[in-house]
Amino acid sequence: MRNRKVQNIVAAALIIIALLALLFQGQIWEWWQRYSLRFDSRPVIAEVVSVNKNVRFRLPESLTYYKAYNQQGLHAKDTVSTDLDSSAIISFKSGLKVELEPNSLIIIEDYGSGPGALELTFLRGGVKVLSQGAGPKVKLKGAEVLKLNLSMLDREAKPTPPLTGIGLDDIKQKQRVKKKKIEKETLPDSYIASVIKNQKTFLNRCFAQHLRLNPDARGRIDTSLTIESDGTISTARVIGSTIPDPALQQCVVTTLQRARFRSFNGDPIIVNYPINFE
Repeated sequence: MRNRKVQNIVAAALIIIALLALLFQGQIWEWWQRYSLRFDSRPVIAEVVSVNKNVRFRLPESLTYYKAYNQQGLHAKDTVSTDLDSSAIISFKSGLKVELEPNSLIIIEDYGSGPGALELTFLRGGVKVLSQGAGPKVKLKGAEVLKLNLSMLDREAKPTPPLTGIGLDDIKQKQRVKKKKIEKETLPDSYIASVIKNQKTFLNRCFAQHLRLNPDARGRIDTSLTIESDGTISTARVIGSTIPDPALQQCVVTTLQRARFRSFNGDPIIVNYPINFE
């Protein structure tokens, strides 16, 4: 009788714990995320000062995006992403402070040659420079998709005089309509990853040919893809590889070029994607 009573108490406790875990799974996951990031030994080179709505980031060796939070440290090779209605302010050790605009995706590159030489690779979107700081100027890569005039880095923003007079409401209405018209679509990162993963069988065939001559080969090939609005890939190239085999790299590029995405109403999307061979 006593054993049954103990079993009932344990069962009730487990049910309560399961319900609490279900109700607070978001908070638990965020806590676990912050806890696990404490073990990242890479030096912190930037900090998320503030986030507006859904801002995400991912580590260089992962495709999983995590929720960004205030005062979060960022490291070299981290990727930061904003949605269509979100933004983030990022402050760097050099004193540079930028606002990542909506629908943007950047990679914080490592310091280049020379002290404090920082690179930001834009895969899509743009940035507003809030403060240049006293350190060396930032180097921006991916200018073909960057919504920023680079000369603005050396200028101070001049305030725009307020509009006055008759017809102010009409002008504001036209501005709102124009802004609404230029809103464009993009493809979610999770969808892009799923389409590329569907090519795994063909990529494994490429690697199988490589293994015939290199049976112990292991490594990673980093690729860059340009996805057009009709869903086709106009450009695929290798941007880094730990496997020095041109034939394997070309096979990977040819395979990725055959991938097809759904069409969307927006600018071409440039995405970096790592292919791991184990």
